[in-house]
Amino acid sequence: MGKPKILVCKAKHCSVKRGAYSKLLAEVSEVAEVELVRCQKICKGPVVGAEIGGELQWFRRVRGAKSRRAMVHLLRDGKLKRRLRRRRVRARTGQLC
Repeated sequence: MGKPKILVCKAKHCSVKRGAYSKLLAEVSEVAEVELVRCQKICKGPVVGAEIGGELQWFRRVRGAKSRRAMVHLLRDGKLKRRLRRRRVRARTGQLC
């Protein structure tokens, strides 16, 4: 089985904090295939989409070190930590703009 796939918004609002954005891309690319996507209209960046239980889930503000580690943990082990649970955008579940 290959690496899981993760979607990362490439819009200006999500990538405005370049240091956090590039760190996120570097960390998640070690454990997942990264696909850059257009704006998902839930800007509080960076915005990341990942499959959980067969369904696309979106997370916003994945910029701090703890949030990035929680995303890597989710991709590697499939466990959703509380830090990411609070950042999940339930209204966008299963949707891709």
